Amino acid sequence: MSVQVKSAQRVLDLLEFFAEERRPASVGVIAQSLGWPQSSTSVLMKCLAESGHFDLDAQAGQYAPSVRLALATAWIQEHQYSERNLLRLMEQVQAETGHTVMVANRRDTHVRYLHVLQSTREGRFTARSGALRPLFHSAAGKMLLSTLAQREVASLLRKANAQEVEPGKRRDFADVCQEITTIRAAGYALSRGSAMPGAAALAVLLPVAQGREPMTLSLGGPIREIESEFDALLATLRKAVEPIRRMTEA
Repeated sequence: MSVQVKSAQRVLDLLEFFAEERRPASVGVIAQSLGWPQSSTSVLMKCLAESGHFDLDAQAGQYAPSVRLALATAWIQEHQYSERNLLRLMEQVQAETGHTVMVANRRDTHVRYLHVLQSTREGRFTARSGALRPLFHSAAGKMLLSTLAQREVASLLRKANAQEVEPGKRRDFADVCQEITTIRAAGYALSRGSAMPGAAALAVLLPVAQGREPMTLSLGGPIREIESEFDALLATLRKAVEPIRRMTEA
């Protein structure tokens, strides 16, 4: 068996392992359960986490399949999913607005789009699943920052500013804190051309079960369209997440 085929087989075995276990697992548990060397298991899991297909709880040292992986395979049994399903929720927002719809989470100093439904409008704003956007300049990123403690925001900002090659894009901590306070009070984040020239994005938090990684639901389009339709678009996003909010709070 070639190295490539062996790696592919291990990924399939890994998916079946988690389908049976239905809970996060450490590298040691995975390696022992599947009879793999711990070193190669660690390399595989790091690779899958970097691609966004698995989530890593760094504190617990455990991995679990990500929402991106779930959404990528949701179409297989789509007829079995309820209206609360995340993919259907995204389709609902897209149908009502015509704009590009995105679900995202945080990856260090960036936001990663876990799944994207492209706009049906002319002159549309486009994004790709797996794409990264700057945490401190995107609507989804700012919304995710609102879930973090000030100390963690400060640490991420220092790192983001150190990575930024354009001095004009480096953010001031006091300004960031003030913006986050406003976002928390408003319940949404809006960006205009800061993550992608000419494009605006509007984001809200996507309710998730306790202990799960925070995510956002957002839509994007030309600045003039997002601004002129702002009230209706925000109402659509809030209406879309409400059933999930009730379910997670039940």
